[in-house]
Amino acid sequence: MLAAAAAAASLWAQPLPEAAAQAAVKAVPVPPSPAVPAVLLPKGTMVRLMVLKEVNSRDHRAGHRFALRVDEDVTVNGVTLIPVGATGWGEVVAAQGTGGAGKSGRINSRLLYVDANGRRVALDGQRDSAGSGGTGQAVVSVIAFGPLGLLMKGNNATLKAGEIINGYTSSEVAFDSAQSASSL
Repeated sequence: MLAAAAAAASLWAQPLPEAAAQAAVKAVPVPPSPAVPAVLLPKGTMVRLMVLKEVNSRDHRAGHRFALRVDEDVTVNGVTLIPVGATGWGEVVAAQGTGGAGKSGRINSRLLYVDANGRRVALDGQRDSAGSGGTGQAVVSVIAFGPLGLLMKGNNATLKAGEIINGYTSSEVAFDSAQSASSL
């Protein structure tokens, strides 16, 4: 009996084969990680955006997309969800160049979305712009130059670089609070 106990003890003293050691490690249960709470960005939250490059009725047509930059942090409950510098996008919906007799240009644009913390946040908002009219100048030109004065054109409509456009989130968006806090 003593010999059997010594033999059993010697088996326990020997190292486990590699496969058995890995199986023992895999069998240890890992406790589930606590759920990370989501932070909700409500629908209708204002996002302040700045035009990066001038968009005008002379050079841009419907469908042209232009870049915007978030100008002010968007925070909810002290958590920054959309940081300053995040990229946003707008699109020209319609553009009409200048015309004769001092007719000014027009440009209509809408906001599309902003990319923030790995999420694309859809935006609502638009900006319409018209160039200053040149009708008065055209009348003076007609008086001074006759019918050639009718060839005078108005001014182009522009969204100037640095101009601020306010957009609003078009739906509620959930952000992972750990992801949002780590991006700061």
